[in-house]
Amino acid sequence: MRWLRAVGRASIWHPDAIPMREQKYRSLKRVWVPAYDILAVCAGLAGVVYGSRLLDRLYGDYTDLIAGFFAAIAMVCLLGVAFPRHWKVAFAGTSILVGMVIAYAFAILVSPSPEQLLAKEAPSWFIFTMLLLTLPLPVFYLELLATEWADRRAVERRQRLIGGAGE
Repeated sequence: MRWLRAVGRASIWHPDAIPMREQKYRSLKRVWVPAYDILAVCAGLAGVVYGSRLLDRLYGDYTDLIAGFFAAIAMVCLLGVAFPRHWKVAFAGTSILVGMVIAYAFAILVSPSPEQLLAKEAPSWFIFTMLLLTLPLPVFYLELLATEWADRRAVERRQRLIGGAGE
């Protein structure tokens, strides 16, 4: 039971996990980013279990591998956001996840289906845009993590300068 309490203290859901000056981001960190990551895990698992005709057309036999990798990266993101001490893991995982969504969106544009080619139809702009619509939340979270890192670095530098001045 002691380890369970330690895990709880280390999690984003512990009452002391978010400093008072960052309370405005509380629901983002405790609800919305974890919810996004859980949905991303589910999307990846759905791709493995049920497949995807679009992914099959684009990537053939690699569909399960890509979907499984997406689910695994989303799980890494979830663990990174759940335990703030591992913010670097969250940053790396979220960056990869965003990159995968962008790559998928552009793959849809540059690889039209045979039916689209035969009918000389426009690319799937709707699907492309819907995929890009999923990106503002994780990109904002990446910006937030980067800002927090820069703030920590500034405090460390200030402390070194103040500490070094008295010597």
